[in-house]
Amino acid sequence: MTAVTIGKFDGFHLGHQLLLRKLQEFSDSEKVVCKIDLTGPGLLTPEEQDVFVESMGIQRLERIPFTQEFASLSPEAFVEEYLVRRLNLKHLVVGEDFHFGYQRKGTVNTLKELGDRFGFTVSAVSKLKMDGSPVSSTRIRACYTEGRIKEAERLLGHPVMIQGIVRHGQELGRTIGFPTLNLIPDEEKLLPVFGVYASTVETPEGTFRGITNIGNRPTVHEGTDVTVETYLPGFQGDLYDREIKVVLSDYIRSEQRFDTVEHLQEQIKKDIQFLDYT
Repeated sequence: MTAVTIGKFDGFHLGHQLLLRKLQEFSDSEKVVCKIDLTGPGLLTPEEQDVFVESMGIQRLERIPFTQEFASLSPEAFVEEYLVRRLNLKHLVVGEDFHFGYQRKGTVNTLKELGDRFGFTVSAVSKLKMDGSPVSSTRIRACYTEGRIKEAERLLGHPVMIQGIVRHGQELGRTIGFPTLNLIPDEEKLLPVFGVYASTVETPEGTFRGITNIGNRPTVHEGTDVTVETYLPGFQGDLYDREIKVVLSDYIRSEQRFDTVEHLQEQIKKDIQFLDYT
C-alpha cells in the first residue's frame, strides 16, 4: 500500500514541501510523489527532482507525461487507473485547491467520494502564503524573469543553482584577464533572465565566490547559444571535465554589448566589487 501526493511540482517550492512533509507522516506506507510532467524547461531538471525527492525521505518519484490521452481522462478514470490500480493507493495528500481530470472537473470532494469507494483516505493541505500571496511556481517564474533571485530562493526554500561539467570554450575570457568556467546548461532547466549574477560556486577544490554571466556573450560572440560562464577571482586551479554547482545569490545587471573589449574589462572589474557587498 502507498501514500501518494500528486501535482505538477515545478521546482518543489515551499508549498510543495508541505505536501511532502504531510506524506512523511504515513509511516505505514511506501511514499510516492506522482508528478504530472508538462513540456518545456522546469525550475529543476529531472535529475535534480530525483535528488530533491530522495533528500525528503520519499521512496519513489513517478512521472506521468501530460498527453492528450491523459488530459481526456475523467476524474474517476484517472483515480482508478493511475492511483488505485498502478499505485495501490492507501493515503492521498493534495493541496486544498487541487483539480484534476478532464477539464479539471475533479476536486478534493471528488477525491473523498472516490476514496470511500476505493478505500483510501484524503488529506487536503492549505495553500502556503508568503507576504500575503500564495507561493506558486508562477510567482517564482516571474521572479526569474525579473532577476529577483533572492525572492525566488526564499519561495523555493532552496538555492537557485545550475550544475554541470566544466567544458572548454573559446577561452576569450582568458585573453582579457578573466578566465571563466563554462557550463552548457541542461535544456530542461529554466534559467533566470540573461545577465550577470553574484554567485557561490561549489567545486571539487572547494567553495568560492564568483561572478556568473548567463546569456549569449554579445560583446565577444555573435551566436545564439546560451552559456553559463563564471569568473572566480583569484582561483588558479583546473576544473575542466569536472562537475561544479553554481549557486546564484544576487542579480547585478543585465547582459549588454560593449563597444570594445576594454569597456567590457572595466565593467567586469566593477562587477567584482559587488561581491564585497553581498
